[in-house]
Formats: sequence, structure tokens, C-alpha cells
Amino acid sequence: MKINHSSIGVIGAGAWGTALSCLLLEKNRHVKLWAYEDQTAQNINQYRENKVFLPGVAIPEGIQVFSDIRQVAADCETLVVASPVQKTRSLIREFKTVLTSNHQFVLAGKGIERESGSLLHEIFEEELGTSGNVSILSGPTFAMEVAKKKPTAAVIASTDPELGSHIQDMMHGPRFRLYRSNDLIGVQLAGAVKNVLAIAAGIAEGMQLGLNARAALICRGLSEMTRLGVKMGGVPETFSGMAGLGDLVLTGTGSLSRNHTLGLRIGEGLSPEELFQNQLTVTEGAATSVSLQSLSRHHQLEMPICEAVYRILYQGQAPMEALTQLLERQMPESESINWGQNSSD
Repeated sequence: MKINHSSIGVIGAGAWGTALSCLLLEKNRHVKLWAYEDQTAQNINQYRENKVFLPGVAIPEGIQVFSDIRQVAADCETLVVASPVQKTRSLIREFKTVLTSNHQFVLAGKGIERESGSLLHEIFEEELGTSGNVSILSGPTFAMEVAKKKPTAAVIASTDPELGSHIQDMMHGPRFRLYRSNDLIGVQLAGAVKNVLAIAAGIAEGMQLGLNARAALICRGLSEMTRLGVKMGGVPETFSGMAGLGDLVLTGTGSLSRNHTLGLRIGEGLSPEELFQNQLTVTEGAATSVSLQSLSRHHQLEMPICEAVYRILYQGQAPMEALTQLLERQMPESESINWGQNSSD
């Protein structure tokens, strides 16, 4: 494929998109950031700070912010898509008419489309007719820490070695260590499922169940993630790496995680409905829990922790009742994982 080294565009001026813009500018001369709200674009350009989503971080002058998504897509043949997964399809439809065969995409969202059950690369394939020019960025990466240049490691997945190498060269740096993978499906599923598990970990913390419970939840959650991922075509080793275990530990224990914070508030007694109404930022795990219900049933896999999160979020089940059901399941036979098959969690 043809590699173009022109300006880089970032779609989405939330915390993650803004942080990625700052990261990309370290090795690239021009970065164009698209913001959904015209006022957000004006404020960032004027004050050089994203006061809503990434307060306290200075945004370099080399980053230009626009509210016209078609302009950014037309000017930049490398597009980093950091928008919420549930909005991705509609955004593609907004800029697809200006795309050329040279465009390449770095997909930085983590989730599964709620209505279709599609992964991000599948959305691009359905809308554009190809996903060969797509790579996936994932791993344990809190936006604020990346923006503040804290040491971070992540993974870039692509089925095209040349594209993967190009994106790695574009983003890798002294404080951002980027590993390569060709497991497009596994890396995406790991990033999506860990969001649901982070909600579960937050609920457990809010209920003050203790550190033993949190460790067990993370371990068995990893088992659920791996079984589904392998069943859908992922590589087992992916789930013990940065995109799987690494990201799960981060979001399952870190206070900067939106998913963990949502779970924490529920565990403390607030209702999901109240929290959904008042949230400013998108919590991807809430929508992904719906998709996982369909996927687990389609593949005939038990995912008891993810299912418990779904019941709490959408069926009104109390956290204590969900916990009781988890603990009262049949006695486990073995801790080993039978890849892609059920085990007695």
C-alpha cells in the first residue's frame, strides 16, 4: 500500500483524541484535530487547552482544531479515529465522500457497536468496502497520563505489516512504547470486554468487597475475555498482553477510568439511570455490555461477570443480588481455560 507522510488528522477532541494529538505532534510537523462542537474548536484554538475534557494540559500551537470533519479528512491521508465507537459509523458517512485509496486509519476507540455487534474494523469494511487500510491502537493508556508524557506502553494491530510499521514509527517514542500485533480481532475484543469488566470492578469496590474479590474478578474476567476472543478468531497470547491483561488491570483498578467510576458509583448506591442522565463523557462499557449479551449467546459461551453487569445496568438488578448469583453458581472444576469453550466459572 502507498504510505503518505502528509498532515495527520485526529477525529474526536475528547480527552483521548486531544492526548493523541499532542503525542503525534512530537514526531510529525502538522496535526489537525476535529471537534464535534464549533465552540470547542474555537476555545482550544484560542486558549490552547481543552478545558472540558483535558484540563490543565497545554496544547501546542502545531495542533490546529477544526469543526469541519470533511476538511480534516480531505487534508489528511492518515486519520486517527478517537471518537466514541457508537458514533463511528455516522462519522464515516459524513467524510467518506472525500476519501481516496491512499487514506489510512488508526482506530483508537474501544468497544462494540451496540445495534450491529460489529467491531470497529468491520464498521469500516461495511461502510467503505475495505478494512485493509485499518490499524487498531489499544492497551493501558489513560489519556491524561499520555498527555503528561508519563511512561506508557500500547499495541498497534494491523494485518498489513507495512502499515503497522508506518504507524509504529509515527507514534512510538521515549515515553510511548508501541508494540506491534497482527491480531486485529483479538486486540479489539480485549479493549471492548475490559470496559465491561472495569464496570464490574468498580461495582465491587463501591460495595467494599475488598482486594481479594477484585483480584478474583480481574482473573476470572480475563478468562471470559479470552474465551470469547479466541472463539471469534483472536490469538490466545493477545489477551495476556498489553491489549488484554494490561488494559484490564489499568481500568479495573485505576480511578481515571470512566467505566470503573461508573461501576463505583453504582456500587455505592446510585442508580444506573441517574448516572447515565448526568454523565458528560461516553462510558463505552455500558453499550458494549449489550453487545456481549448477543455475542456470548451466539457463540454459546458463558460470561457470568459480563452478564451480571448487563443485568445491573439494564434490568434493574441490585448489585448484591448479582453478587449472590455469581457466588452461588456451581462449584468450579478447574481453573484452566479451554480456549473458545465454556468452563465452570
